[in-house]
Parts: sequence; C-alpha cells; structure tokens
Amino acid sequence: MAEPEAPSARGELCLLPGLEKALAQYHQLAAQGGWPQVPGGPTLHEGDMDVRTPLLRQRLVASGDLASPREEEYFFLFDKTLREAVQRFQSRHGLIADGVVGTKTLTELNVPVSERIRQLAASLERCQPLPSLLEPRHILVNIADFTLKLYEDGELRLSMPVIVGKTYRQTPVFNGRISSLVLNPTWEVPHSIATKDLLPKIKKNPGYLRKSDIRVFLGWNPSTEIDSAGVDWTSLSPSRFPYRLRQEPGPANALGRVKFLFPNPYDVYLHDTPSRDLFQKDDRTFSSGCIRLARPLDLAVYLLQGTPLGSMEALTAAIASDKTQSIPIPSPIAVYMAYMTAWVDRDGTVQFRRDIYNRDPAPQR
Repeated sequence: MAEPEAPSARGELCLLPGLEKALAQYHQLAAQGGWPQVPGGPTLHEGDMDVRTPLLRQRLVASGDLASPREEEYFFLFDKTLREAVQRFQSRHGLIADGVVGTKTLTELNVPVSERIRQLAASLERCQPLPSLLEPRHILVNIADFTLKLYEDGELRLSMPVIVGKTYRQTPVFNGRISSLVLNPTWEVPHSIATKDLLPKIKKNPGYLRKSDIRVFLGWNPSTEIDSAGVDWTSLSPSRFPYRLRQEPGPANALGRVKFLFPNPYDVYLHDTPSRDLFQKDDRTFSSGCIRLARPLDLAVYLLQGTPLGSMEALTAAIASDKTQSIPIPSPIAVYMAYMTAWVDRDGTVQFRRDIYNRDPAPQR
C-alpha cells in the first residue's frame, strides 16, 4: 500500500508519486520471489478447511491485503480474518467483494507480480500526456474500471457503475464536454448495428421490429417510412441494406429515458439503458461503444441544478410525459474518457483491473 495522497492536477487516476512508489514496491516484491500460486480446486468459503488455505494466506500477506500471521495461524481453517482479507483483495481488483474465492478471484490471485509491474508501468506512461490540469468540475470515466465519477472542487460528488463497449466495439479514449441532454430520446440505429446485430434478429423473427417499436425508412427523409411487413428481409445483407431504422421513445428504447450529448468524432455518448441486470456483473463490456449509466437520472438532476428540471420529481414527471425534449445544460461539464488498469487511489490503495481491451504494452523480454 502506498501513502495516502492529496488529489493531483491530473486527477485521481494519476497520483504520480503514489504510482511511482507502488511500482518500486512491486519491483522489490519481485526481487524477493513474488507471491505463491494458489492451486485450483473447489470454491473456498469462510469456515472451510482446505490444504490450500496456508498458501492463500501467504499470497495475501505478500500483497499487503493480510497482516503477517503468527506461525500457529498457518492452519487450514478459512476464518473471518482471512475472509476480510479476501474482500480487501477483491475490492481493489474490481471484483464483487463477497469474501469467497471462486474462479475469478483465484485468477486474479494468480496473476504474477511481473504482470502487475507491467500494469503500473503502463499507467505511468499513460499519465504523461494527460492534461496537466483537469477542470475543477469534471466527469471521469475509467473504461477498464467500468465506473463514472463526477468531481467538483476536488470532491467526489457522484459515482456509479457503467457499461462500456464490447471487445470488438471498444469505447475510445478522448475528452469532450457535455452541453445538453435529451429526455425520451429516439434511437437512430447506426447502419453497422442495424445490419450486423438487428438484421439477424429480424430474419429470425419477422415481428421483432413491431415488438421493439422500430420504424423503417428508405433513406433519411422522414416521409419515406415504409411498412416493414412488405420488406423481404431474408434477401438483405450488410452490403445490401438500403433502409434506416429508428426506435421510438419508451421504456424499451435502447437509449433508455435520457442521453447526454457531447460532440466527438466517435459518435459516443452517455445514456440510460433498459438492461438493468447487466450492472450486477463484474465485467461490463456489453455496449456498441457508448457508455451506459447505472443511475442516469441522478446525473441529469445534478447537471440541471437551478433549472425547472433540477429535482428528481420534476425530471421524472417530464419523462412520464413521453415527450422527446432536448435540454441545454446551464454549465457544460468536461468529460474525460480514460483507460487505466492500475492506479493508486486517494487512500493509498493500489488498484488493479483487467486489461479488457488488451491495450497495455506487451511485456518486455
């Protein structure tokens, strides 16, 4: 664990002294032989007796998640102290902190120290080109951590889980500024999604479009709407698809009830989603590149403070009208999209996340 640190100009993910100290500590740990591997086997729970428990204790002691036990404590019982250490480990590796050593936790435990060194070094490299001074009020999305955090004057005001792009439709790293939001948005389905994702569903189920409240147009002129029942969908393909699809507002809309706009060359934005169950998963790579928010209405209320829609009651009433509204934000807010698989937080805790997009530099020989 590194020393607690004050917020840096580059934000929470780039507390450089903490990163540098952690990197030195992990190099020292590597020189001492790293940590032991915990063999596979049945899931470990508090109260279990297992021959792997001493190795699990040694592993957690090596990474600072467990205080060095007395010699007589190297027994086979998975006790409360060990369960709490597992929870600390899980929390700082982005896992559900249930204190149970299952497949995902075991996988992270057995990542070698050399890989953790590579992640810390990659983060130090990523921090160098970041803006030297983040705006006092900003939104930070760490793609690898599946989180959105909103800061104002150095204080964390809002935090929530997010869903990011699939491994083959990755969310890009860039900066922007949210200037408006849309209540009850329509979804103009991008051509690639229409042909690669929706077309197979339409071919399988001709009633899919009607059930999903998706209208079909020939080109971009709204007067060219056609009856989907009259289209021979089986004859179409990604290279032969002259139609435009638009999903109407409503609870089933892929964008949910609100989307947040900020101009960028990737056509990426933040938005609600009807697929709420996906936020319960550890790895949340389910979108087509945009950021889906767990609590979009909380963010909307925060950004609309001082306006007629600056309360949850007023906002939900406006949404209940089912009317599509584009609303400017009184004080546009900066958005920073980052990809960091290792960092040291303000409490001095070293955090690691999976390299979901394989963007960390390859290991040196």
